[in-house]
Amino acid sequence: MNSTMKNNHLYKALFALLIFVGLYSCDDRELVQVENTAAPIVMNLSQEHIFLDKNYPDNPALNVSWSQAAYSVPVEITYKIEASATADFKTPYSMGTVAQSVRTVTYTVNQLNTAARTLGLVQDVEGQLFLRVTSYLGNNAIEAVSNVTSVFVTPYALVYPSFYLVGNASYVGWNSGSAQILYKKDNKSYIYTYMKPDNFRFLGQQAWDPINYSIDDPGTKEANRYFKETSSNIVFGDNENMKFTGTEGIYLLEINADGDKKSLTATKSSLGYDYPNLYMAGSMNGWSAANPIELTKVEAGVFEVTTTLENGSEFKFLGQKDWQELEWGHILKDNNGNSGFLGPKGDDGNIKYDGAAGSYKITVNLKAGTYTIQ
Repeated sequence: MNSTMKNNHLYKALFALLIFVGLYSCDDRELVQVENTAAPIVMNLSQEHIFLDKNYPDNPALNVSWSQAAYSVPVEITYKIEASATADFKTPYSMGTVAQSVRTVTYTVNQLNTAARTLGLVQDVEGQLFLRVTSYLGNNAIEAVSNVTSVFVTPYALVYPSFYLVGNASYVGWNSGSAQILYKKDNKSYIYTYMKPDNFRFLGQQAWDPINYSIDDPGTKEANRYFKETSSNIVFGDNENMKFTGTEGIYLLEINADGDKKSLTATKSSLGYDYPNLYMAGSMNGWSAANPIELTKVEAGVFEVTTTLENGSEFKFLGQKDWQELEWGHILKDNNGNSGFLGPKGDDGNIKYDGAAGSYKITVNLKAGTYTIQ
């Protein structure tokens, strides 16, 4: 072997050794230990006692500020602000997160009221709301919790949103102008309506904008994230919608809008909608199911009749001339009223008409889960 070849082999070996040492050194340099050296401290609450005025929900109510958390090396920090009804934060309520560059947050009357009422503070009574800030890296790594401070808040009755159903899975399709509003009672919203396997969502109005409600999932557009829990037959559809996966039929859609719940379930009803006959029995005929008022079938699930109603008249709809399985009344048992929403037997009260006596056209839509008195 000549000297030139020997030198080439030597250079190659030396070059490989240098690469190995370089890689080893690079790996060694990346073994950096990060430690928290100081927790964030809530420095100031702008108020000590706050009366929340429901007439001005968007007004600023409380400013929270804190000092910067310190770590042993420069890192990106996220701050999480939490509220609680107790100083031990056994059941904390998240009031949001902010990035490292932000160390002050202002909450509106509505935001503070939602937190207070969700945590159980009584409306129109001053109660103590505890606050803290937590700093963390990445996915809740190396947390550091501030001291706990508090503010006394007098909240008002929480106003829960209205929900409008729309989508190809629903009775109305994608027509936002005909989106079905759900019956609302306190924090719960309900409707017995037709559903089939396909995409859908809820709107906050009978229009596409500004409010939409979908699953609280990273794949959902941030402004539309809402439902924290859903039944197994409701899954993520796409970046705006949910997808119903159950079999076609009538379902009870139930929403719990409590801040710590925000749940949506779809439960199959024991009744369908396409029946040959529909009758009406109530105070106007002595509640006689054997001699009811007969409605005319207009299309599958839709019936109508014109009849006389007195002030205080009460009645239900029957699918047969007796008080057996096919029965519909005002949605929710022991809940008489005239909301325009239907509930099946076992979950229905009397429909109660309060108004001037006269001749009225009554339309029943078993597929949509609604009725009208005109």
